[in-house]
Amino acid sequence: MICGFCGNEMMQGEFRMEQHSTDKGIYRAYPVAAFYKNNVQYCETPLDRTTGFYCPECGAMTGIFRFTKPVNFAGSFNKDLDDDIDRLPLKSCPVCGFDMDIDYPRCPKCGLVFVKK
Repeated sequence: MICGFCGNEMMQGEFRMEQHSTDKGIYRAYPVAAFYKNNVQYCETPLDRTTGFYCPECGAMTGIFRFTKPVNFAGSFNKDLDDDIDRLPLKSCPVCGFDMDIDYPRCPKCGLVFVKK
């Protein structure tokens, strides 16, 4: 594999994610490799070792994780989300014309109380 930073050949070996702790074993966490872009997490894997590559020239290190699971509606799921699904329909006040959510019992602008018929 060629290094994407310096263009030199990378060494192949085992990429390991390790959990180092100073708490004497009281708290035990597990490692998770996760992929982020623009602060959005797309996938993660519970694997802690995989095929890895290291560039002795520039120090770049990478691992290839084949078994990942998507999170947060990543990838193709994003296009199926309806961002307007949680918006209430609007109504207008007959006195002042102010637009508000349909569940408002009183107009926030003029104070008109809506009475159920």
